[in-house]
Amino acid sequence: MKQKFPKHLSYNYKLNLDNFPTKANDRLSLRVIVPALVVGLIMMLLGVFELNNALYTGAETVYKSARVLHQPLIGHLVADYAFIIIGLGIIAGAVIAHIRYKKIYFNGRIFDVDFKGVFGEVEMFSENLRNYRGVRMRIEFCQFGILTKNKYIIELEHIDPDKTIPLYISTNSIGVFDVWHYYAKRLEKPTIMDTDAGLKVVDSWDLNKSLKNYLVTSGKASDYAMVPPMPKVFKYIQRSDKTVLVSKKSFWDAISSIAAMWLLVYAIALFLVFYNYARIASTINYVWLFNGGLTIATLLLIVCVLWLFRKEKIVIKEKRIILIYKFLLLSRKNGEVNIDALKDIEVLRSPVTNRYYLALISQYGVASFGSKMPLDNLQWVKKFLIHEVLK
Repeated sequence: MKQKFPKHLSYNYKLNLDNFPTKANDRLSLRVIVPALVVGLIMMLLGVFELNNALYTGAETVYKSARVLHQPLIGHLVADYAFIIIGLGIIAGAVIAHIRYKKIYFNGRIFDVDFKGVFGEVEMFSENLRNYRGVRMRIEFCQFGILTKNKYIIELEHIDPDKTIPLYISTNSIGVFDVWHYYAKRLEKPTIMDTDAGLKVVDSWDLNKSLKNYLVTSGKASDYAMVPPMPKVFKYIQRSDKTVLVSKKSFWDAISSIAAMWLLVYAIALFLVFYNYARIASTINYVWLFNGGLTIATLLLIVCVLWLFRKEKIVIKEKRIILIYKFLLLSRKNGEVNIDALKDIEVLRSPVTNRYYLALISQYGVASFGSKMPLDNLQWVKKFLIHEVLK
């Protein structure tokens, strides 16, 4: 069953606890709303502009030339109305995002929260600090236009998700661990994480310890003295200066399948352009520009296909753990963690995709591994990495 997490509105938010009373607004920034309004307005106006045949008044137009070659896949009226509807949808979404907000007030003992939804009156509640279980950190995947980002959320967790208080939200992972500990110590609450094994609680007096120090002093190091047999999907390489763990296969999820379908449609469209190259080129004045666009489009398809079939690799050196994406002969670093700064290695679940991933949490940020891997493989990698760290 998918766990219910509270939905926070901000991408850049902080509740300052250095002085009381204090307050903060959990609301989508105007730096996001205003560009969305501009894009929506431009799309709507383009649809209206083209709907009135403003682009097709000449004797010979792009649209009329296209009709000589092939009948358009969709009528231009459908495209015009689609632009108008999508533009209005973006504008409506931006307006709704601006209307919604949470105002949080804290006097050092009581939280007072005002919540304004799209419709209805402002809702309010008050809750004593002692009724909260701890300070939780989690990562949420969010969409910024066509880009996907991680949203790092630190919140004061309540058994009722609607009463959970946002403390810090950012799309930048640098220093998030120190921020997490700052709130835990300031509020005198334990840190908590939702892992594959359930709720993990770490008391405030253990927060300054490294992962290795924590496991040794808590007596849990013996749990990682032996590593279970390696799954067949991995390959292990031991060298003099490093240890390498490589995934022998690419893992897919539902998002990968959707991406593959879109790439197939893209490839078919590109094939049709190449098939009709001579006919199209004869109607274009700047053939070199057309050729350049085709080259870029082809390279983009190749890169996307390679990225879809990427594999993951972990390189463990004396002082560092390096996470790498590997596709054919190409590699790209996905993250790097200093072992001395490593605070925890946990299997966490994304509330958006409801899939697990391995989080390497250090003092300076969070690195993720295996977001598409099955849970049992991630659990093995966690034990393997902790075993290597404790050597």
